[in-house]
Amino acid sequence: MTFLKKSISTFATSVGLMVVGMASGIIAARVLGPELKGQAALLTTITEFLFMGGSLGLGSAFSFHIAKQHYPSRHILSCALFSSVLLGGLAIGVFYLTMPLHRKVWTGIPQELIFFAALLAVLSIYANYLTRIVVGYGRINAMNAGGIASSLTNFVSIVLLLLVCNFGLNGMMGSFWLAALAQLAVLLYVLRDDLPLSRFWTSSLMRNSISYGVKSQALLLINFLNYRIDILFLKHFTDATSVGYYSLAVGMAELMWMVPNAAVAPLFSGIAASEAIDRSQITLRTVRWSMIFLCILAIGGFLFGKLFIRFLYGADYLPSFMPFLWLLPGICLFPIFKLLAIDLSARGKPGFGTISSAVALVVNIVANVFLIPRMGASGAALASSISYVCMSLLCMFFFLQETKYRIRHIFIIDREELQFIKNAVSRYVSW
Repeated sequence: MTFLKKSISTFATSVGLMVVGMASGIIAARVLGPELKGQAALLTTITEFLFMGGSLGLGSAFSFHIAKQHYPSRHILSCALFSSVLLGGLAIGVFYLTMPLHRKVWTGIPQELIFFAALLAVLSIYANYLTRIVVGYGRINAMNAGGIASSLTNFVSIVLLLLVCNFGLNGMMGSFWLAALAQLAVLLYVLRDDLPLSRFWTSSLMRNSISYGVKSQALLLINFLNYRIDILFLKHFTDATSVGYYSLAVGMAELMWMVPNAAVAPLFSGIAASEAIDRSQITLRTVRWSMIFLCILAIGGFLFGKLFIRFLYGADYLPSFMPFLWLLPGICLFPIFKLLAIDLSARGKPGFGTISSAVALVVNIVANVFLIPRMGASGAALASSISYVCMSLLCMFFFLQETKYRIRHIFIIDREELQFIKNAVSRYVSW
């Protein structure tokens, strides 16, 4: 399957998941209300923090090893299972040992839900490893199937547990677990031929995976902090209701990323397996058209966002509109970082993306501390937007230094590209 076909397939899946995700979010928001929605966002943050801290980027390493055929697939699958249990357990232990330092953030949330949110990180780590292995094989449709199973299960669970049974925050946690289990079941079925355990520890697999993964994980962890640390600052300076408003704004804005996200998996597998000099040409085209698409969506959000929120989520969530607007500039430029960092990582140089994200994280923290007490949720959104712009510009600088390309190659559409798009569309229509 070509890069274009893989991207179109993933994009179509993303559109479907967006619709289902929006439906799930609307039901949850209306049933829970802003305060409980904020608590649900904080519970999700626990799982995400422990996932990011515990996975060590081994998913990227496994994907790279599969694509390059460095080790037997059974060794990699066995290592994935062992690592997810070990690292996930260590992450949970660290979370509870450090609880006195961050207990205030979780005030008002039942302790048993905090525990289940932490435990869910083990499943999330394992599912991520399996997803990345599937990507390494280039089986993008299988990856999409896992996402579809997770999204549909989450929707059905929310309908049953929140709308029908009215289990509130407990029902929301149940839907998180069921969605994760559904995705894991699909991925295990796809990889069933490679599941028998084998003695991976006799090879250099673990050592090389950690060496590669830590470099990638530094980028992923710092990126995650850029995406989510504002929620913790917002809860610290305000309350769960403000987190509820902000989480809706972030959810709306991040739905716009479905175009660049659709290209990430096929882009990584294609570049990692290629030795061509001009292999980044697809990256640059994807960056340009992603930004064009996002700018169109941003204009629509500016014009109709308030009406969209009132109609779908209710008037109680109208305070989410201003944070959403402040997020748009960073959202529109973010494909520059997202895709160029993937390109550099697939070349075996994930460190440049890490540096870009680290600098942006410092900017984000300073901006959050300064802006949130003055602007509330809008301040958190503006801080994130500034951070996204910063990391995109820095990553662009590193990419230009490492390749033969110039700034015009990133932003300008020439006749050759227009002809390429015309030919690609013609081929797709004829399939």
